[in-house]
Amino acid sequence: RLTEHLPVSMREGTRELLWKVRTKRVILATGAQERPIVFGNNDLPGVMLASAVSSYLHRYAVLPGRNAVVFTNNDSGYQCALDLKAAGAQVTVVDPRLADDKGALQGQAKRYGVKVLNGSVVTVAHGKLRVASVEVSAYSNGTVGVKQADLSCDLLAVSGGWSPILHLFAQSGGKAHWHDEKLCFVPGKAMQAESSVGACAGEFTLARAIRFAVDAGVDAARAAGLIVARPA
Repeated sequence: RLTEHLPVSMREGTRELLWKVRTKRVILATGAQERPIVFGNNDLPGVMLASAVSSYLHRYAVLPGRNAVVFTNNDSGYQCALDLKAAGAQVTVVDPRLADDKGALQGQAKRYGVKVLNGSVVTVAHGKLRVASVEVSAYSNGTVGVKQADLSCDLLAVSGGWSPILHLFAQSGGKAHWHDEKLCFVPGKAMQAESSVGACAGEFTLARAIRFAVDAGVDAARAAGLIVARPA
């Protein structure tokens, strides 16, 4: 603002000035968003994304539920289970993967007393004003089997994996492509002078995200005419 913020009697000349900045290189670090999982009544109050539950715990010191079920098809859901357990909640994890597919977080969750139901899925949530229980059924080879249990709960945290946020990459003219191993769309060939780094490039581990981000920063600095040594 040039004069827009001044009293009317003091305004002279142009009211506002618009700056257009054209960079030599753009680094996109827009992150990723957690995917939900579809099941009956998945819009009941008390059904939350697992990452949102962890944010409530760590950022606001709020425990969203004391008897929680975590429905996840990836290891990041186990971090939510550990966070809930550390806050004093009772936690049961429902995971469609087999027990052989255990990762470090799953093993840690079991050691801390989190009950894990492998080869199972939540098929429907029940409750009137909020979630009160969930139905759990067997799951194998892409097929839902017989009902296994009804679990009472006051919180259902879900995690269906992560999708890179590609909006700005697409706006720059780039086209995404499907990555079979990461099970998500990732940036394809850059059409402008941009680099996607971190989770928005499908790099979900901290070490790899930092490594590629540093490389992108060095390349961007060099494109701007700076002499920068690449870290070892």
